Amino acid sequence: MHRSLSYTARRWSAASAALLGVALSTLVSHSAHATVVERVVAVIGERAILLSDLKSRAQPFLVQVTQGVQPGAQRSAAISQVYKGVLDKIVDEELEERVAIQAKVTVTGKEIDDAIARVAAQNQIPVSKLLSEAAKTGVTEGQYRDELRRQLLQAKLVNVRLQGRIRVTEEDLKLAYRKIVMEERQKLTAKVSWILIPAGKDGSGRALAERLAEAARRQDFAQLARQFSQDRATRDSGGQLPAGKPSELPPALARASMALEVGESSQALRIGDDFMIVRVESRTASQLPTFDEARRELGDRVYMDKMGQARRTWLDGLRRRNHVEIRL
Repeated sequence: MHRSLSYTARRWSAASAALLGVALSTLVSHSAHATVVERVVAVIGERAILLSDLKSRAQPFLVQVTQGVQPGAQRSAAISQVYKGVLDKIVDEELEERVAIQAKVTVTGKEIDDAIARVAAQNQIPVSKLLSEAAKTGVTEGQYRDELRRQLLQAKLVNVRLQGRIRVTEEDLKLAYRKIVMEERQKLTAKVSWILIPAGKDGSGRALAERLAEAARRQDFAQLARQFSQDRATRDSGGQLPAGKPSELPPALARASMALEVGESSQALRIGDDFMIVRVESRTASQLPTFDEARRELGDRVYMDKMGQARRTWLDGLRRRNHVEIRL
């Protein structure tokens, strides 16, 4: 039975995306007058983003880092990356909030309630369970609702500003499907044969390899390998290499074999000082749906990818038109 395309790649869920934000203020006190000093990590227009704001939003990710990364340089680097990513998100959200105010785009409480219900349904748990799971990461219901409001506002702005500009072509769908096929083939075991021909100082190897590549489409590949291949380890077996995954083959050979269907042979390919012709004898059966079966899901995926790219371009334009200063 075919699996959904999402078995190879899933987008991050609204549930995990919503687990952002928990208060963790860092205040520096001067002992003389107990004056509170906050570090400013970014300035957007006239609004300052404080380190405490950043730490608050980053806290769930910091918990994951401290639980999953050993103390030391690696953890410090991971924490730095978390802060950078979350700060970029805060800047984007502030810019979007400004556009939303100008465009009079708002999110109602009912829309947030409906979103929470959808997230709970997608995860097949009651709303109360969803909120309790969020609380375990330090995210209050209010913070959860704030994050969902930001996501809903973002979706509305994308629809207002970008919808209608995105086109998905047949070529887009085919390229997306091919990429998923290649990702799966990296995990599949295949039997591969090859013919190895030295280039030769006079360049005669290229001509021979090209003739053999053409002949391999009509004649018995194993017989050609026994007669012409210069790889002594595989020549007598008709050029057969040990069955394995692409990661177990030399990179050039792996790339060539992954691009071939079972029973197909390649053109003459240069590999170092030699030429090779590759044939895929067999491969573990794919679990992907066919292109036609996946067409609708592919369309949704490609559309969302293009929408994400368009949103990033739009946000980058907003950054150029507004005063944005990062001090982290």
